[in-house]
Order: sequence, then C-alpha cells, then structure tokens
Amino acid sequence: MRKSISVANFLARKLVARSNWGLNFMAIFMIVIVYVNINFTSSLLNGFISTVNEKLISSQTGNVVVLPKNSDGIESPVVLLDDIRKINGVAGATETRSVPAELSKGQEKSLAEISGINPSTYGDVFVTPKNMIEGEFLTKDDKDKIVLGAQIAGADISRLELYSDSLKNVHAGDKVTVNYPGGFKKEYTVKGIFLNEFFESDLKTFITDNEYGLVQPGGKVESINIKLEKGVPESYVIDQIKKLRSDLQFRTWEERAGFVKGFTDTLKVVNRILGFAAILVAAITIFIVTYVDLINKRRQIGIERAIGINAPTIILSYELRALFYTIIGSSIGALVFIYAVVPIERAYPFKIPYGKVFLQLNYNNMIIYAVILVAVAIVAALIPAWRTIRISIIDAIWGN
Repeated sequence: MRKSISVANFLARKLVARSNWGLNFMAIFMIVIVYVNINFTSSLLNGFISTVNEKLISSQTGNVVVLPKNSDGIESPVVLLDDIRKINGVAGATETRSVPAELSKGQEKSLAEISGINPSTYGDVFVTPKNMIEGEFLTKDDKDKIVLGAQIAGADISRLELYSDSLKNVHAGDKVTVNYPGGFKKEYTVKGIFLNEFFESDLKTFITDNEYGLVQPGGKVESINIKLEKGVPESYVIDQIKKLRSDLQFRTWEERAGFVKGFTDTLKVVNRILGFAAILVAAITIFIVTYVDLINKRRQIGIERAIGINAPTIILSYELRALFYTIIGSSIGALVFIYAVVPIERAYPFKIPYGKVFLQLNYNNMIIYAVILVAVAIVAALIPAWRTIRISIIDAIWGN
C-alpha cells in the first residue's frame, strides 16, 4: 500500500511537471476564481442579512419586546422598567404607547402610528435620535411638537419607497394636523425628521409621553423594548423578567421580524444555490482538465499498466494532481479574498436601501468551502480516470 502511494505520488509530480503549464495555470486560476466567488457571494449575502437584522433591532424592536398578556396594558411600568434595567446584560429599556392616526398638511394626507415615548430613554435602545436629517429629536419638556419618519414627512426625498403615500414636502418647522380616533384634532410643529434607512421604522411618528397623555388620557404602556449588551442571550433576560412578573409575555427580535425574516431566509436559499453553482463550475473544470490529459496520455497509461503499475495507483496519481490544483487554488483564493477583496469592499461598500453592506468574513465557512472543493475535485478527477483505466492495455497502447 505504501509503495503504491509512493508510486502514485511520483506519477502525480510528473503529471504536473510535464503537463502544459498553460493548462496548469488555467486549472489553478479557475479554482481561485471559484473559491473567491463562493466566499464573496456568501460573505456579501451574510453581510446584507446582518445589516437588515441590525437595522431591525436598532430602529424597530430592540433585542426583546415585553408585552402584556391582556389588552389593559402593562401594570406599574415605571417599577418594571427600573427592575429590568438592573438585570445584568441589559443596556437600555424604554416604553411605548401608540395609536393610529391621520396626518395632514394642506391637501396631502398620510396614515401613521403616533407613538408616545420617553425621549430620555428612547435613545438608550434605538438609534433614531442619532439619525435626524432635519431638526432635532424630542426632549422631555416638548409641547405641541412632533417628530416624523421620512416615509411620512416625504421631505421632498422622492427616492423614498413610500414617497407617493407621504406628506411629500413637509420639513422641520412646518405645521401638521393629526386627526386622532374619535375625531379629536391637534396641530403640531414638526421638530425634526429622521431617516433610519429601514422603511418600517421610518413610518413612525413620535410625541412625548406627556403629550400622549393629553390626547389619549388613560392610555397605558403597551410595550417595553429592551436593548441587550453584545453576547447576552435573549433567553437569559426573559427568564430574569419572568421571575419579576407573571402577567407578561415576550417576543425576541427574531419573532418580531415578520417580513424581514422571510426576506433573509430567501437570501439564505439564494446563497446556497449560488454556492452550488460555483462548486459545479469547479467540478467541471477539474473534470475537463483530467479528461483532456487522459485522452492525450492514453498510450502512456497503457505502457505504465504493462510494466506493472496497477490501475488504483494510476487513478490515485490523477487524484493527487487534482488535490494539488485545489489546495494551491484555494490557498491563493483565500489570500486574494482576505487581503484584497475584503479591504477594497470595506473602502467602497455596497449601498442598499437599508444602508451600507460590508462583507462578513467567516473563517469557518472558508475552511468548509475549501474542504468541499477538495472533495468535489477528487470526485471530478476520479470519473474520467476510472473510465480510462477500464480500457484494455492493448487498446490503450495502440490508442484505440
């Protein structure tokens, strides 16, 4: 067995050394391209998914949402919030009360959810106060002031996804009228407009919790959004809150993802399909290189068999050559991807409606893809080599 491996190794080295160097280069080059392509596509889609999920958490849900079990709202929210903030791993918590309403300015109207928030704590959970494109975010003492999402205000940004349903040309300092359920109307001054680049959160409008109490007396807190420190599991915090109260229910950001989860799940399927296609290209490349070489060296293989080199040893030599191509190609591809592609993309990131997307480097995936390429290359080289060896020695020597 050891002798056969040594002979196969010797034959493989001769195959590489005596092969057309242009053919060797093209085989390795194709493996490099395939390997870079697999990692690039996977990293890009994973980066896209990561960006969307981060936007969802930072502007829409937080990591955990606390809800009442009944429709009466959360009892004693101030006490509960203080207790939640004392839990290890909680970075921030804020409460929300909301009501649907119609906003109007002149002839333009738009439906929106008016949320009463605590401006002092809202920024502990969400990035919205940092994403103002006009004016300023609310403060605790604001009266008759409202902050609008860009998808509601329009702000003359015609590229917005829902611009046609917005107020179109509302800017900071303008007056808007809010028509609450029951016919109550109130005019507000737009203090600011925000753009989170996540259209669900950009459909929101905010007034202070004090202002909300004036237009919706008795409205109780409907939800508490919690931001966790990095690496803290949602299940841990949920278990800690359950020890405090039994009249609550919980949703993690993944459970509140809704259409976002369906969207990202679709991208994961696309990622697998593209990866399969790239691996198929690598397999075809190795198959063609091996097949062409075997056709040209059929007589040589016949002579090798005639002098006593057995078929498994010859097949193994071609397997080793395929392994050489794949290892060298994957190694070069990894270096190109890590030290060229990733830095260039970070300097010039892709921009999508959800913000900038950066390649998400995953070394475990890179190793897995390299192993898959090796396995595919071995199978791709095995098929033509095995078929050629089945030809009789006489036919191989005579080139039949």
